[in-house]
Amino acid sequence: MNPNAARRCERGGTCCELRVACSNQRPHATRNTQHISRAFTLIEIMVVVAIMAIVMTLAIPMIYQQLHPESMRKAVNDVMEACSHARARAILDGVQVDLVIRPADRQFDLSVGSSAPPPPPPGALSLSADQMFSPDVAGNDWRAAPRPAAKRGGGDGDSFFPVKLSDKFVIAMGINGEDYSDDEEGRVRFYPNGTSDECSIVLISSTGEKRNIYLEVVTALADVESDETKFKAR
Repeated sequence: MNPNAARRCERGGTCCELRVACSNQRPHATRNTQHISRAFTLIEIMVVVAIMAIVMTLAIPMIYQQLHPESMRKAVNDVMEACSHARARAILDGVQVDLVIRPADRQFDLSVGSSAPPPPPPGALSLSADQMFSPDVAGNDWRAAPRPAAKRGGGDGDSFFPVKLSDKFVIAMGINGEDYSDDEEGRVRFYPNGTSDECSIVLISSTGEKRNIYLEVVTALADVESDETKFKAR
């Protein structure tokens, strides 16, 4: 056999062995490449974690409120709703509506009072019905007659909006500069012209958390304060 041919065969066998080895390794490399391409990137994982954090941030307060109905937020909302309802009822029905507060029972009621106008401020001129008569050209009073008071629960003065707070709260309150915290009940009057008595209510939870709910006398709108240094005097 020709020595050159033998050397070529030897070299050819070596090349063939190298080709077979390379061909055996290619599928593994392809599979590894495909496996890596199916993995999540760091950015995708961070986006998913951010979305989960946002959802949990929104859901946790609602879940806590459902599991703890005696929470401070719910108590504040109930009291402010009672004040808002009293104001709206007084304006729409044209009658005085009293917000009856019983601190010992932690209960808030609304009761319809008289349709008399609010008392004038000190020093103001008080006019009678005849003095307030304002005739038109024909000599008739042009003003519309007052609307009749709406009756609920069988008549005026009956309570129709009970709100009772959890026994984990203590109520301290003042009405028109007087402390009613130890009284059996206190009445905050809402008038048809959209004004009200001066009132400041402090809710104290069993954990020591405090909120101050107060009324703006001119507008009878309720507002809340969480900073104890800014609480309205009772």
